[in-house]
This record gives sequence, structure tokens and C-alpha cells, in this order.
Amino acid sequence: MTPQNPLDHKGKFSAYPFAELLVEISQAKLGGSMRLSHGENKSILYFREGAIVFGVSNAREHRLLNILLDSKKIDQSRLSGLPKCANDLELAAMLVRENVLSKEEIDAAIVIQIETILVAALTWPDGEWHYSPLVRSREDLAFKVDVHKILINYARCLPTSAILARFKSVQESFHKIAETNGNNYFQSHEDYVFQRFDSAPRKIEDLTLECGLPENGFLQALYVLWLGGMLRRYDWNAAFSESRIGAIHAARVSLVKGANKTVAETPANVVKEEIPAATEALPVEEQKPAEPQVAEITLDEYLARVEAAKTHYDVLGVEPKAAVGEIKASYFSLAKLFHPDRFHRETGVTLQRIQAAFSSVQVGYDTLKSTDSRENYDFKVRKELEMKAKLKAQGVEEPDKVDAKTEQGLENFEAGLSLLIDEEYEAAVPFLGRAAHYNPDNALYRAYYGKALSYDEKQRHKAEGEMQAAAKIDPKNPKIRLMLVEFFMENNLLKRAEGELKRFLDIAPNNSEARQLLAKVQTEKASL
Repeated sequence: MTPQNPLDHKGKFSAYPFAELLVEISQAKLGGSMRLSHGENKSILYFREGAIVFGVSNAREHRLLNILLDSKKIDQSRLSGLPKCANDLELAAMLVRENVLSKEEIDAAIVIQIETILVAALTWPDGEWHYSPLVRSREDLAFKVDVHKILINYARCLPTSAILARFKSVQESFHKIAETNGNNYFQSHEDYVFQRFDSAPRKIEDLTLECGLPENGFLQALYVLWLGGMLRRYDWNAAFSESRIGAIHAARVSLVKGANKTVAETPANVVKEEIPAATEALPVEEQKPAEPQVAEITLDEYLARVEAAKTHYDVLGVEPKAAVGEIKASYFSLAKLFHPDRFHRETGVTLQRIQAAFSSVQVGYDTLKSTDSRENYDFKVRKELEMKAKLKAQGVEEPDKVDAKTEQGLENFEAGLSLLIDEEYEAAVPFLGRAAHYNPDNALYRAYYGKALSYDEKQRHKAEGEMQAAAKIDPKNPKIRLMLVEFFMENNLLKRAEGELKRFLDIAPNNSEARQLLAKVQTEKASL
């Protein structure tokens, strides 16, 4: 089983109905999986760019064989004499191989299988869910499921009381999704409500007056349009916050080939033990400290600590694994001792330092007191540390803070270098070019950008310019200087290669590779 990921999210259908979770995932274009459970019934749905692409279940009626028999695609007599199969994928491959069914017919049956699993979960009166961006299906398991059509029919069948309960305020607003222009599935009153939307968000309060429909019918039409993928919803009790969605997208998690084998690889063998129920973490009762402990720290020590802090944990003087109660106790203790109001007689620089320090304390506490914001912050800290380690490995001086340009530069460089290693030179150029653009003082980015350009005869002048710029930024870097030498040699510019090597050896006389290359260049020159 895949270890718990900090970006995992779970809950109960009573708080976040399954249909609404599907809309959130679709509109946020999230990937990963969602484990569902209701008593003994358990399923997993897999997502890619917000779309459901595969599903498995422990129910026998959801097995591929049952789907094929129920749809009259095959009968039991046709199966006699055929090899036995251990799972649904083996069954599908065997039926195609034995010319019992075509690949298209099998794919259509698997889509029905996924839809059946989906509809069954929508009918559960309650249940639990566990979303993970890390667990994904195999690349070849991707089927097109019309989820919005299923959700539209689901919304139309819901009791009016259930739909009314899903709207907490007439101040909620909806916005037409730009790329949508209506849907053939909609009924006339639903389409009438949809036509009330233009490019601006509309509040329920305003739409109710404008449409003139009975409240029950209007809200059901609105719910249908939303579940049908026509509208985006704001100011409501969403399961996925914007910060969580941002963190998931930023993570760009991908399943390493061969690691963390998922249930999707053996769907026919799925039994309830293999799909453990998603269990919601029991809320921890937070104790309010009646009397905060007084921190044994002077004002000067406090200011020095806060000003030197690299994380919110450092600011508050707690460990990264500190419980919420400990974080609160530290905050109240610091507030009691060092709140700026206690130092109103101070002036000038000292007062400014006290005010700035307590602002840092306040921000740190506001971030760490909430589970969601703390998870997102911890993820960003880990990511920044990883990026600093990568930059250090490249010989780049470690920055105090990894800004957006540094981050984008590193991401593009890694992607471009991977393509360059795979000899996909043309594809590597835009990535390495963006890396050099975001971080023009990074010699390694400029050098590899030049190397990628050098494979295009029309770009060789620009390639040399980038390598020369890299050598000027970091003249003692042997990798960069020898990259420039190799460029000269490949273009039969032996005299320039010799000069470059001699200049490099003047500042790095003990570099054996440069000495060997110089001997080779001089030999080649003598033979001409």
C-alpha cells in the first residue's frame, strides 16, 4: 500500500457528497485516485487531468465477465474451451486474441464497467472517501467516460429537499465556464437558466429574481448545470481549497515505473482486503491553554531568533513536528511577553524591530494553527529545501529564498536536460531557453542552452554566444569550459579550441582532462 502523502485528502460523503467531489476534481483538472467505501462495498476511481479514466470494485457484479454476460456480448457456451483468466485485463486480452470480441467492443464494455461502478457509488446513502494524487493507474488504462451525463441524470433524480440542503446562502455565485455553449442533455428550463449567464459571475439572489421560476425548480436546474460541467461555483463549502489544489498541481507527482504497484494492475483480483476503507482521521480535541507558560527568553534573544528564522517553526521556537497545542502555547507566551503594545515607549529602530518580529509571529501562528494551511506550508518548505539542494549540486550559490523565477528555471532546466540526454535536441531547446531566461546568471543553464542550440546549424552562432556567456559567468567551471572546447572541435575550429584550453589551464593547471584535450587538438592541428 502506498504510504500516506501529505497532499492526500479524505472525508465523509455526508459533508462532501460524492457527485460534488467529482465536479471539483474535474474542474481543478486533478489526477490521482479516490478510494470509496460504504460498509463492505469498496471501489477505486482513477483520474487524469480531472477525467475518470479507470475504476475497480470489489463487487462481483462489477467484474468484466458479468458486464459482458449482462449486455449479451458473450454467453457462457462461447467461453467453454477458452483459457481461464486470473483478472479482467487477462480476460480482455484473451477475448481479443481469440477473436471472440474486437478491441473496440472490449473497450466499450470496460467503459460500461467504469460507469456501473460510478453509478453504484452515487447511490450509496453515505460513505467515506480518500483522494491521493500519488496513486495512479497504468498509462495504458485510460478510457473515456461521460461523467457529466451521469451526474446530470443523478441531479435530476435527487429529492428537492436534498438539493435545497446543498445551498447554504443566496450569496453563492456561479460563473459560466468559457468553453461551454450549452448541452444537448439539458431540458428546456435548465437551458433557460443557463442562458441567464454571460461572462460575469451571477449570484443566486439575483438569478432567482431574474428567472422568475419557482425556487425548487430553479435551484435544481442550477444544480444540474453545475454537475453537468457548465458552471463554476464560488463561495461554497468546497472540499478542495484553492491552496490545496495549487499544492497538488505544484507537486506534479508521478508514479515511478515499477514502484508502488496499484490495485489497478490486478483489477479482477480486487477483494475488500485489498482495497482498505478510507478512514477519516478522528479530530483531535485542542486544549486551550488556560495560562501560557512564560518563555525564558529576553527581548534581545527573541528579536535575534525571529530575525534569523528560516521557517515559521523557528519564529515560534517549536519543532516542525510540534502539536497544535504546543504551537498555541508558544504563540500566547510570545504575545504575553513581546506584543508591541507593551513597548509603546520604545522609539526608532527598536520599535520597528519589535513590530516586525511580532508580525512574523502572527503570520507563523495563523499558518500553523490550521491543518490545511500547515500541510501546504510544510510541502512548500520541503520543496524549497529540495530545490536548494539541487541548485547547490549545480554549483550555484545557495539563495536565501527560492523565488518563482528560480523555481521555474530549475523545473525547465531539468526537463530540458532530460530531453537533451535522450537526444531530443529540438524539443530540449525551449525548456533550456526558458531556464536561461528566468536565471540569466546561472552559467550551467546558459551552457546547456548553447549545447542544445549547437545541433541546429542555423543556431550555431547563438549557441557559441550562450557558451561564451556561461564561461564568462563561471570561468573556473571545467564542465562549461570543456563544453565550449568540444563545440569548437566539432566545428573544426581547432585554433580556437587550443586557445580556450590554454586559457583554462592558466587558471586550472591541474585539470587532466583539459591537458589531454589540448594534446589531442595539437596533434590534429599538426596532421593538417
